[in-house]
Amino acid sequence: MTTQRRTLVVNDEELATLRTPHDGIVLEEYVGEDRFALGEGPFSHYERTLEVSPLPDSDLHEVVEETSWKIGVPVFWFLFWPLFRRHVSQGQANPSPWWAPGGRLDGRAAHVIGLLGVLAIINGYIGTVIGQTLTFAADDFCTEFTELANGGRTCVDPQHDRSARADIFSVVRVAIVFALGLTVLADRKGRRFAMSIATVASCAATALGALAPFIGWITATQILARGSATGMWLLLLVFAAEELPPKSRAYGVSMLVLLAGLGSGMVVWVLPAAGVADWGWRVIYALAAVFIPLAVWTVRKLPTTKRFNSLEHRPIRESLGEFAANPKLRNRLLLLSFGALAATIFSTPASQFDNQFLRDELGFTATQISLFTVTTGTPIGLGVLLGGMLADRWGRRPVGAIGLAIGTSMTLLSFFSGGTAIWFIRAIGVVLGAGVAVPALAVYGPELFPTRLRSTANGVTVAFAVVGSVIGLQLVGRLAEQWDSFGRALAVATAGPILLILLILTLYPETANRTLEEINDEPELTT
Repeated sequence: MTTQRRTLVVNDEELATLRTPHDGIVLEEYVGEDRFALGEGPFSHYERTLEVSPLPDSDLHEVVEETSWKIGVPVFWFLFWPLFRRHVSQGQANPSPWWAPGGRLDGRAAHVIGLLGVLAIINGYIGTVIGQTLTFAADDFCTEFTELANGGRTCVDPQHDRSARADIFSVVRVAIVFALGLTVLADRKGRRFAMSIATVASCAATALGALAPFIGWITATQILARGSATGMWLLLLVFAAEELPPKSRAYGVSMLVLLAGLGSGMVVWVLPAAGVADWGWRVIYALAAVFIPLAVWTVRKLPTTKRFNSLEHRPIRESLGEFAANPKLRNRLLLLSFGALAATIFSTPASQFDNQFLRDELGFTATQISLFTVTTGTPIGLGVLLGGMLADRWGRRPVGAIGLAIGTSMTLLSFFSGGTAIWFIRAIGVVLGAGVAVPALAVYGPELFPTRLRSTANGVTVAFAVVGSVIGLQLVGRLAEQWDSFGRALAVATAGPILLILLILTLYPETANRTLEEINDEPELTT
């Protein structure tokens, strides 16, 4: 609980302003003479009182204003505490400071977004492990990369066997089967039930990878881990969309992306362990077990979303049949699916082959890779926060298209760079490109489908994204091996994001500042 006091000398007009209930981050409710309580806002407790004393021989008044409050965001309250403390100390004169979401959050929404943030960190860690470690695990299992040579089997230098690693990354994409199952389950049994399965399964499967006696073990465990993590991320987006107000959905998604980035960064923090010994990469997998009790605690505190509770459930065949029978839903599903496919043709190989590019073409060590990734990736938070705010204020389409164009061009340019230049180019691409575009585009999936089909539709969309990932990995992996250049190979893959930019500008609808029910022609939520 935080209590702030300030003493003011005011005239009659200024006193009348102080006695007017605030309507900004917090909506005050008048409860008695010079006493105001929480009407709506992201707090578990809020109260403001005034003590007014007229000054003798004057038209002025001395006012002692006392405000007691406690932020309702669990775990991450300390991030917002100094911001709101400053806001209160200034008298809440600005109802919507730069750091606040476009729409006011209530206590429930603040509680949910805080819990989802914990799960986003876990999800970011799980989803990043194989991309950051496969190049080191491949060294440990070098003898498994073999080819026929003079009638016998010989070890192919894993430093240059790019297509073999592309095959491993591609096989792991079979994980989409698990993600689809989880999304269908979420539409039948509830988001919270499916989330509990996804979190535990992803952590446990990743931890089992530390025991791998051969490369196939990693592949098998990552199929389950990545599938569960993918389903988990989709459910995080659905949870956020169903609990946040219309003008704050992109803002909420940006918070989740930021925290998922923190989880990804945690992999990078411990990546130097992979360079200590051939088996060092196993430590990174084993650490996933630490997240299991935290994940269980968090999911237990999550409520079932209000929209799912109000849903009239129907047989799954009847629900899925809507995609074929309803042209509007079918077109939206196809649009987002092909958009996801186009994006991942470039983004997946650019991400998954990044460490190999840094090692093979620039000669980076594990420690140097870690430093580079942290230095260039950490500023993404600024871009993500900016992207979420702009997408809620200016719209999804312009923010998404501009961010995607900048991010793609800067990322590609970095694969043709070296020395000091690559550090600046990558950082610019991450902040002004990827960071800005992600929250604007990620919110489309949950927004464009009705509650009864929201999770399933997003699962289908991600399945198409996986197809794009496999196409991109195979294309870039083989072209890079043939041309001995990741940059030239990725230049071919930019056809994907270029197509997506055209789709966004011509066919994507604008969903900013509209309720989910308005977007999907459903009855407005009354509970």
